[in-house]
This record gives sequence, structure tokens and C-alpha cells, in this order.
Amino acid sequence: MKTQNKQLIFSAAALILVAAISRLIPHPPNFAPIASLAIFGGTVITNKKYALILPLGTLLLSDILFELFTSTPGFYDISQTFVYGAFILITFLATQIKKVNTKNILFACVWSGVIFFILSNFGMWLTGIYYPKTFNGLMACYAAAIPFYKNELFGNMLLNTFMSNFFFTALLFGAYAIIKKTVFSANTQVA
Repeated sequence: MKTQNKQLIFSAAALILVAAISRLIPHPPNFAPIASLAIFGGTVITNKKYALILPLGTLLLSDILFELFTSTPGFYDISQTFVYGAFILITFLATQIKKVNTKNILFACVWSGVIFFILSNFGMWLTGIYYPKTFNGLMACYAAAIPFYKNELFGNMLLNTFMSNFFFTALLFGAYAIIKKTVFSANTQVA
């Protein structure tokens, strides 16, 4: 039993690492696995500390790699703390999902995209660099963020962000289910 748990934990960590590395491969804007990592880590990893550390660690690692090895800045300004904060909140909320089923995970894909949009753009507004720190400035920031998504793979924020979450979440949970089935059937056959 302990060997199975170790194998499953290792498999979950490996899936998260592979997803983080995939962030470095050229892809359409915002079509990235980080929200899916937070949902997956939050629901699969029972230790909440590790559930939080793994997705944030992979985000930090990929940002460092962006900074060191690509022309894309890994670290850009103080508003990035809101990006990290969004993933902390998403991971925490995912740990609160009591029943991991398709409906709840699909719903998590939606609310995680909304949380990311709201918090990341709030952080951009809060810097005061582009928008005045007024309610109208905040609304202008959110309004300006919507067309930002028009050149993405699926044509808009709704499709690109949510489709990304659906795609990577299905990939992570599907691969994990296959690994889990393989680990349990292999250990049953040996015994």
C-alpha cells in the first residue's frame, strides 16, 4: 500500500513537472497548463502544503527558465504577484472540492479562468501604471483586457482560457487515471 501511494505521488509530481515544462514550448497566449496544475494538485495531492507548493513551484521554475533562456520575460512587474495569488486561490479552492468528478472538475475549469482574469487584471490596475486608481480606471482595465484575448487561438478570452483549462485538466486527470489503474493492476498482479 505504501509503495502504491509513493508511486501515485511520484506520478502526480511527474505530471505536474511535464505540464510546467510544456509552458516553455511555444504556444498561443494564455493557452497554458498552470490553472490546470492548480486544480489537479489541489484535488489529487492530499497534503495541502504540497498541493500548493507543486503548482507554485512549477510556475516559479518556468518563470525562471523564461527569464534565463527565452526572450519572454519571466518576471515583469509587481502585478505578477496577483498572478501567483490567483493560482494560490485556485489551488486552495481545489483542495476544497470534496467529490472529484467530471462535473466538479469542469466547473473548476470555469471558475479558475474567471479568478485568473479578475485577479491578474486587478493587479495590473493596482500598479497605477496604465490606469488611474479609481473605479472607472478598474473598469477600463477589465474592458481593455477583453480585446487583448482576441488574437488568441480560439479568438477570445472565453474560449482560449477555458479551452486551455479543459484541455490540460483532461490531460492531467486522464494520464493520472491511466497511471493509477496501471499501478494498482501491476501491484495486484504481483501479489
